[in-house]
Amino acid sequence: MDNSYSVPAPGPGDALVLIDPQNDFLPGGSLAVPHSGEILPVLNRYLDIFRQLSLPVFFTRDWHPADHCSFKEQGGPWPPHCVQGTPGAEFAAALGVSPSDAVISKAMHKDTEAYSDFDGTGFADRLKAAGIRRLFIGGLATDYCVLYTVRDGLKNGFQVCVLEDAIRAVDVNPGDGERAVAEMQQLGSHLLTVDKLAPSPARESALWTDLYQLTMLQGYHDGNMNGRAVFEFFVRELPANWNFLLAAGLDLALAYLETLHFTAAERGWMRRSGFFHDAFIDSLEDFRFSGDVDALPEGTVFFPDEPVLSVSAPLAEAQLVETRVINLIQHSILVASKAARMVLQAKDKQLIDFGCRRAHGAEAGLLAARASYLAGFAGTATVQAGALWGIPVFGTMAHSFILAHARETEAFRNFARSQPRNVVLLIDTFDTEKAAGKVVALAPTLAEEGITIRGVRLDSGDLASHAFKVRAILDAGGLGNTAIFASGDLDEHALAHMRCQGAPIDGFGIGTRLTTSADAPYLNCAYKLEEYDGEPKRKTSEGKATWPGKKQVIRRHGDDGRLLEDCVLLAHEAAPGEGLLAPVMRAGKRLAPPQPLDTPRQRARREIERLPEALRGLEPAPAHPVRISAALKDLADTLDRKHRSRS
Repeated sequence: MDNSYSVPAPGPGDALVLIDPQNDFLPGGSLAVPHSGEILPVLNRYLDIFRQLSLPVFFTRDWHPADHCSFKEQGGPWPPHCVQGTPGAEFAAALGVSPSDAVISKAMHKDTEAYSDFDGTGFADRLKAAGIRRLFIGGLATDYCVLYTVRDGLKNGFQVCVLEDAIRAVDVNPGDGERAVAEMQQLGSHLLTVDKLAPSPARESALWTDLYQLTMLQGYHDGNMNGRAVFEFFVRELPANWNFLLAAGLDLALAYLETLHFTAAERGWMRRSGFFHDAFIDSLEDFRFSGDVDALPEGTVFFPDEPVLSVSAPLAEAQLVETRVINLIQHSILVASKAARMVLQAKDKQLIDFGCRRAHGAEAGLLAARASYLAGFAGTATVQAGALWGIPVFGTMAHSFILAHARETEAFRNFARSQPRNVVLLIDTFDTEKAAGKVVALAPTLAEEGITIRGVRLDSGDLASHAFKVRAILDAGGLGNTAIFASGDLDEHALAHMRCQGAPIDGFGIGTRLTTSADAPYLNCAYKLEEYDGEPKRKTSEGKATWPGKKQVIRRHGDDGRLLEDCVLLAHEAAPGEGLLAPVMRAGKRLAPPQPLDTPRQRARREIERLPEALRGLEPAPAHPVRISAALKDLADTLDRKHRSRS
């Protein structure tokens, strides 16, 4: 089963553009578009999605002078419509235009017709200034204003999604609307209907933070301290017996940063809490993250003391985001790294994330599905992950399905007929080998109905021992192509053990030990101030000292392509090798749209292949060399001497 969608859910960098939903174009209007009233409830559904995510909405309108050249009285093709200041030019009341929605007016001059929202309006510059990269366009009419706007949007470099269920055509010539849709597709736009749009996660609240972040922000506000600060996220040491980590969670962190703001309700709670004064709370009304971010691309292998993420922003902004950034990135790194260890041990076997039910909360389970897929898992049982990110979704049945039937064979038959393209039967509810025999006996009957048994699942007992016996039963019964899938408290060590046994298992469902990263449920990681107002900063706490200044990581590879050495150095230093930290956000806006998840997934595969053999195993290996540059050491020593002289 695959719940992938061709159009990702709306998110940072997206805007909704509703073209001319004005009274004159609606039923009863002076230039009514056929069936135009049908789009209003659909437009409202799109509006709800964008408003819930606090994403920008633009209403555009024809805004004609009374003597406009397009009117018949002036020799044009149209009856008078959408005349400035008249009721017919107003937006449909059913849409409820919000004061926060932007309005773009076109065709405002009597001697110029303008169908495109970009024609003489400055719309492109306004969108680009707001960091918009993708437009979701609906409204009236398909063959005029929608078509012309889509053309110009694509010419101006925007990605365009046409809301096919929220457009209607004038069709002066029969088929004009269909031809317009075909042209928009040929130009590179994507067609979309609201039921095909992937669901979006809820907006990140600014209160997803620790109290001390907000109390420090008030202190910075009161002290007028808001110089430029550089914070870096890094891991101090590897978990026991782990030899590497895999960067993950960056896209989640960028989405948080790009939409971060305090709502009126959140500011209201702060007033009621008694911790904060009004002047500080009032200052948060326009709070936005305006900083720069450099980061390791998701799927990059890394090691202790190497910055994973570098944030450069006004002090209050860089400080506030600490809690949520660590929360998102640490968990993603943990699960991705754990999953990568399992992928290495499974070799060519299929791995599926089964862990949401025992994850530490719904979000943890959802993000574990993303991180494990990035690291090389084939998919997940978590349906929401399929809907959000297009991760392949897999599932069979639980023991309750078997127990709900009077006979095991009846349960198998009913499930197969209900899921004819996804027949994987759970066979260990009672006696595993007897159940395998029942599967063999049932197969010919199902085959006559055109149903193939794709696989059986083992979930208890000695999985390897059962797999050998079940494989023999299936093969003897002519089911040599029926796969064996196993689940049940598995981790990388169990996978390695079964591989060594040669167990005939084709795939594994991995649950609790993956999503909780059971042997290493947390990372010794930190997000620390490394520079403020142009001055490098260094913490010297016992066992928690930091390297000062904004930094870069340079990686060198051997002649065989394997990792050879890393060097952590100051960002302005030059050194031979590959710089790992890349710019991903400037002035609070991403430099590129979110990548499909398959992009970091392929990067992770390449990175894991380049690991030295010793680092790929489960036994502790000699640490990968991570050298600290001489200039960085000298800077740390200089700061230490200054600190001692002031003490």
